[in-house]
Amino acid sequence: MKKQRKEPEAEAVVTLKMWTYDGVRKAVPYFRSLVQSLREGWLEMRQSQEQLKRLESRHGRADRDSLIAVEEAKRELTRAEAKLEEIIQEMLGLSAYCVDPRAGLTVVPFLRGKDLAWFVFDLFDENGIVGWRLYSDPIETRRPLAELEQAEPVTPAGA
Repeated sequence: MKKQRKEPEAEAVVTLKMWTYDGVRKAVPYFRSLVQSLREGWLEMRQSQEQLKRLESRHGRADRDSLIAVEEAKRELTRAEAKLEEIIQEMLGLSAYCVDPRAGLTVVPFLRGKDLAWFVFDLFDENGIVGWRLYSDPIETRRPLAELEQAEPVTPAGA
């Protein structure tokens, strides 16, 4: 019998929508709504996970009410996950990626010269867009928006 060769899996191709500063500024109210929904959905999912964990960790023989509570918690978790996935898919359509759902931080791509860069959106900042970072920068980097007005692209330190 011949051995079956495993076919290499096709790599997913992601096409990013490149934003301009003016475009992302105009979309801030929409991003605020999406990121708020994402944050609430994430918190709801985490709460459901913890509730299920508590119910399943009870010792002793489960009675009928306990079994019903566990099944209800599982349904609630599934519902919360589906809601969260729906919001994530909507954000992916805009090429917006959540960095920290609890903190309300999201990044939105743009080109800085020939380099991929990200606008940093903060749900809790009144302006929304709080800075930017190059793709090669550490995730916590926040460059000032004033740097975007410079004619020459900024290169990462040490490059």
